[in-house]
Amino acid sequence: MITTKEFKAFLEDNERQILALKNGNVLKLKAVDEETGENIANISYICYVGYAIGAIPLSKYNKTELLGLYDKSKQQFYYHRIYSMFEFNKVLEELGATHFKNLNRMVKKAIDKELNSIYQETFVKRVIESRTDPEEEFKKAFMDKRMTGFFETGTTVYGSDNDYLTDLNAYDYVKLVNDKGYISELVNDYLSSKGSFVSDKTNLDINIEKYINNQVKLKVERNIKLSDEDEMILSLLKNISMVKNARTVKVVYEQGHNSVDLDLDVDGLKNCNYRSLVSNNYAFPSYAIKTRRGASDFTEMFRSKDNPFGYILVKGIKKVTYGRKTLYEVK
Repeated sequence: MITTKEFKAFLEDNERQILALKNGNVLKLKAVDEETGENIANISYICYVGYAIGAIPLSKYNKTELLGLYDKSKQQFYYHRIYSMFEFNKVLEELGATHFKNLNRMVKKAIDKELNSIYQETFVKRVIESRTDPEEEFKKAFMDKRMTGFFETGTTVYGSDNDYLTDLNAYDYVKLVNDKGYISELVNDYLSSKGSFVSDKTNLDINIEKYINNQVKLKVERNIKLSDEDEMILSLLKNISMVKNARTVKVVYEQGHNSVDLDLDVDGLKNCNYRSLVSNNYAFPSYAIKTRRGASDFTEMFRSKDNPFGYILVKGIKKVTYGRKTLYEVK
């Protein structure tokens, strides 16, 4: 197993290009400027090559991996991936090595800064202000998102970086390490290049459109008017979602002069989307009732001119309990 001292000595040695390990070699290759063909001072590619296995010299196991880059002037190692050299983890930590993703994050932040500057321009604001998107479509998406969100648990956030597909290659990282000013060229390349989908739009066009759509959406959502039934749906599902292990809840239901106690399946409730509830006159389908017999009896009892399918009207739900706990109640 290699030590931090041995690896650092190898990186610092101007003459040494190979570091022998038990199952392969680490190679140090001078980075070359692709335009001039000259060496880039102080920057080296650090690679790993495994020994050939068996008699076949070009075994599939004998392949070269880019481990990272070394900037001798700053004594900084930037690593890419260490699939074949797990013992390097401690070495990397002691070296204070920096992952390539941190370099990528620098580029993404620079892209973000440039885009935000463009977003502040008058023409973008003018487009946002002149858009008259139908509120009803935004309202449906708004309600569905919140209804679904109540039941989502264990969501992990992996960071706030925007998903800009920069597609940097090893040479881009070399130039970035050698000259941080190169970041502006990478930003320009990203914004002027075509998006990942088959389209004539550049990444700049795509991001501006995305920003405008999001801002219009926020503009409409700020003024969305919820009906009494909308408020009931959100309150009902939110309160049920707070009982993490609930599979069935008990409901007191009233319609006209009839009243009945129901056992409702929580999955049956949470899988209903807003569009279906509204199209069914703000009602859950009767299959949310725990048993088929219960659903059949309910439909027969509550089918009417205003409720032809015998669905569970949201305004008919007066109380919801789970065990001894009251989850929802109409006062």
